[in-house]
Amino acid sequence: MALALALSPLCGHAATATSWAPIKTHAALLKDQSTSVNGMSAGGSTTTYRINAHGKPAVKAQVSTLDSTKVLHVAVSLNLRNADQLQAFNKSLNTPGSANYHQFLTPAQFKATYAPTDAQVQSVVTHLQQSGFINITVSPNNTLVYADGNAAVVSKAFNATMKSYTENGKLKFGNDSDAMVPQALSGIVGAVTGLQNVSVKHPLSHIGAQISSTAPMGTQSGPTNVLHPPTQFPLIYDAGNTPTAYNTTVGIITWGDLTQTLADLNTMTTVNGLNPVNTKVVKVTLSGERDFSDDPNGDGEWNLDSQTIIGTSGGVKQLVFYTAANGLYGPYDDELTDAGITAAYNQAVVDNIAKVINVSLGEDETASHEAGNQAADDAIFAQAVAQGQTFSVSSGDQGVYTATGGEFETNAGVVLPAPFSLGTYSSSEPATSPNVVAVGGTQVTTNGTTYAGEVTWNDGIADAGDGNNRIWATGGGLSLFEAAPAWQASALGATARQVPDIAFDASSVTGAVIYIGGQKYGVGGTSLASPIFVGTFARAQTYANNSIGFPASNMYRDFPTHPSALHDVTSGNNGVWVAGTTYGYNAAAGWDYTTGFGSLDISAFNLLAYTWGDGTPPSGVVPPPVVTTLTNNVAVTTQGTAGAAQQFTLVVPAGKSTLTLRTSGGTGDVTLYVKRDSAASASSYDYMSAHAGTNTEAVTIRAPVAGTYYVTVAGGNQIFSGVSVLGSMQ
Repeated sequence: MALALALSPLCGHAATATSWAPIKTHAALLKDQSTSVNGMSAGGSTTTYRINAHGKPAVKAQVSTLDSTKVLHVAVSLNLRNADQLQAFNKSLNTPGSANYHQFLTPAQFKATYAPTDAQVQSVVTHLQQSGFINITVSPNNTLVYADGNAAVVSKAFNATMKSYTENGKLKFGNDSDAMVPQALSGIVGAVTGLQNVSVKHPLSHIGAQISSTAPMGTQSGPTNVLHPPTQFPLIYDAGNTPTAYNTTVGIITWGDLTQTLADLNTMTTVNGLNPVNTKVVKVTLSGERDFSDDPNGDGEWNLDSQTIIGTSGGVKQLVFYTAANGLYGPYDDELTDAGITAAYNQAVVDNIAKVINVSLGEDETASHEAGNQAADDAIFAQAVAQGQTFSVSSGDQGVYTATGGEFETNAGVVLPAPFSLGTYSSSEPATSPNVVAVGGTQVTTNGTTYAGEVTWNDGIADAGDGNNRIWATGGGLSLFEAAPAWQASALGATARQVPDIAFDASSVTGAVIYIGGQKYGVGGTSLASPIFVGTFARAQTYANNSIGFPASNMYRDFPTHPSALHDVTSGNNGVWVAGTTYGYNAAAGWDYTTGFGSLDISAFNLLAYTWGDGTPPSGVVPPPVVTTLTNNVAVTTQGTAGAAQQFTLVVPAGKSTLTLRTSGGTGDVTLYVKRDSAASASSYDYMSAHAGTNTEAVTIRAPVAGTYYVTVAGGNQIFSGVSVLGSMQ
């Protein structure tokens, strides 16, 4: 057995060239004969390596053969059948008058028409078994085959040699030759993901310093740039009386353990008086892989996603976390590859319960394309469109320099690029997919919690916290590989996919106040912008009874003639300014490469998006008002739209001499209603305090009777925000 294992790579390469067929997975490490000394070939000549990404950056570490016993978890992506027919079908789904209009498919219907056949799947499984793979499983939609195999088995199955090197104490591995399959599988296998972790997806958030409870948060008068609790985004972007997303299920793509994220989400909802969130965690594994260790760095991302979605949507039917095994930046970062993320995408599509799925992840598009990940992801997103699901994807946080993570060097006080040309731009995958909504970033200015304007998000170049300087700016530009979808070709005259489609707040200056590990932090990045859109679109889906499909074609058709639904962002840039030259793209009137069409006015967008559905009114059980329990002498803050009412209770024991209930601070105008042992309202109350034009209201009860006192804070004809509610007993 030992001899057979040792010779298995040779067996794979012993086949003639004509017996192997190319697929879309190319070498992750490119061999380069040069004068560098990071590797030696068998003949004694010097071999250097470059990463197969935009700009082909050099590998500076010593590269050697990957340990043949190293186990890899792969996902073999199979080509869809009738791909051209599927593209035409997806276009017709949202074309009024088409016979297919809103005839969304079930996963079973999709599988029957477009997925690989059982016979095709079996041919792939047989090849993997014969090559020595174990733990072979097939996704329910027949599009992915998962398997475990060591480096020697991988080499035999895909005619690829595997290399490795150590970077910052972590093992990096990848194939230095293109992956291939036997001719009999040509046309069936599209790509093999999981062969490398040299280029992988990463979170697109910018987590700032911990903030104190006294930091300004969107309550000042006059235009200001301040941080905002997620519950303020509906106010800033004018949700008005738009229903919450109470009848829409939302998904989030994550990895690792979610225990801390769920705890922090509960803290956020409790503090803000929101209903507890109905959550579900779906663990997605690749064959035998089972490790779901916590990734403390990932916690901040998943917390940003979940808290922003709930705050913006006002609450959802269910929040489903699709979590891949292992943590990217934790102790197991050499295990998570893009195969795990692709599998998580696929599980969300297979389940088909989330109408909107958030993806706050991205990587250099060239690296993803060369690895075959882009093709595998595109097939999954195409199925989502056919089923009426929408993936929302962050456009990137490093401006036009996604390829190198936006890293810069500083030399004598002058910022210089390293190791790329300032005029060479790159985009982020999967934002460039034609089957997702790509969301860029802005910096929003507010007057209290009222929208006052936006510019393109570009925080400039700053220390990334890891010894590198990095540009923090919205991603945007053109895809190098994806053709323009029909809706962009028609509206923009585009030939290549252009991003983003829309944008929302992403600045670390005006970003979100997020609970991480029980403490508050200011967080920005397009990882904030995408969840804001998800919460906004989930509201629209509930209002339209979840009948809206993938909205991109509707956006490009209707936005130009419905300016009230948009905040057109016309200033700013997503590049750098060096030696008198401006690099990157500039914002402009109408659609542009920095913010797309701009941000949305939620109320106006909701009315427009309703016309994209089937015309049925909202259904489902409207959630009851949130009732927050007060604690003696502990103030809580509340907010609401014009005419909204927030409810509280305070249990008063016998023997108290006075009970005082009061409101103060914040913005807007509120009225205070109090009733013992039943809900208080404008038509049913025991006590009331109403002073025009102020939030300072108080009710004092002498010798209160023991019982539960219900307190209702009702807004007037304007938004109220940051109002303190306090119950005090003596």
